[in-house]
Amino acid sequence: MLKEKNSKKLKLTSLILTFMLMFLLLPAFKVSAAQGLVIYTTYPSIAAKSGENIYSGITISNTTGTNMLVNLNVVSLPENWEAFIEGGGKIIDKIYVTGNTQNFDLTVKIPDDAGEGKYTVVLEAASGNYSDRLNLEYNIKKEMENKGQLQTNYAELKGSSDTTFDFELKITNNKKEAQTYSLGADVARGWQVNFTAQYDTKQIASIPIEPNATSTLKVSVVPPANVEAGEYVIPIAATSSNESLTTELKVIITGKYAMEITTPQGRLNAETTAGKRTPVDILVQNTGSSELRDIKLTSWKPNGWDVEFENDSIDSIAPGESATVKAYITSDEKAIAGDYVVSINANTPEVTDSVEFRVMVKTSTIWGLVGVGVIILLIAGLYWVFNTYGRR
Repeated sequence: MLKEKNSKKLKLTSLILTFMLMFLLLPAFKVSAAQGLVIYTTYPSIAAKSGENIYSGITISNTTGTNMLVNLNVVSLPENWEAFIEGGGKIIDKIYVTGNTQNFDLTVKIPDDAGEGKYTVVLEAASGNYSDRLNLEYNIKKEMENKGQLQTNYAELKGSSDTTFDFELKITNNKKEAQTYSLGADVARGWQVNFTAQYDTKQIASIPIEPNATSTLKVSVVPPANVEAGEYVIPIAATSSNESLTTELKVIITGKYAMEITTPQGRLNAETTAGKRTPVDILVQNTGSSELRDIKLTSWKPNGWDVEFENDSIDSIAPGESATVKAYITSDEKAIAGDYVVSINANTPEVTDSVEFRVMVKTSTIWGLVGVGVIILLIAGLYWVFNTYGRR
């Protein structure tokens, strides 16, 4: 009886210890289940041909909420295969994940004598108690076309209309013979697309690439001067005698603010007389690619002068459009003859412009008539004097 009771106590104690051990190990289970470190790729299974170099973009996700230094390692690789982990164009074995995700590349070199079948490459990411593995499957087929690749690091770039958009382009020749690729872009008139080698400034129209090799190019896209804000797709092609590789680049134009003040005739001078109110038409042009809003007109003038605007504000001007505002310039009543400068300014929250008008003040016509009258009187007086006293 006593032995039976002791046996029951022993079983109860074992059960309690088991639950306590599970409770203590629960945080470790949570780390594994939470999947705080995940490594993945968009295309985990790829059909390829022997002798090819396969480039895969890999994403690593960190959901722990803290920054993490992650060790990267290819833990399984078929015999005679090669694999390189790359980041920023360099071979790496660690990556620092500061946000939610970071990206890097995996290059797998398939040997020329690889037989048909499915092969697996296993990539591991580990940091402390967190780790994950990614299985990449390569299906080798001899009859498959050994086509090259045309890839870019950033498919979309954003900037204003006066920005030069620089893309990086990689051309991979997966053939067993060298290829020369002609480079081109299908763009509308006004767009400029220039190709240069990675470490050179000379523009090129074609590039030779050795078998199973990759060349990196720089593609510079310059929009037209009058381009409007919006999204523009730039088709890029690299064509050899055996194949044509294509990709698309996207340029997002945010718009440019610019304006110019002038007159309808382009004249920036006027004539007036002292104290006279002279009307001048002011033309405000939107020379940018974004709409101008809330345009305010102000002026600078000499002392004693006055400038009034029929309307001192303009609600909006669309790109390529203009608006005309009448200004009235009144010179000082005591202004002497000569040239004076009056400035007209246009201001928006994004851009400003100003223009100087040369205003010539002439002598009043009344004083001219008075002068003529004085001369006539002097001539008449002299005539009377000679006529009266000249006979004596």
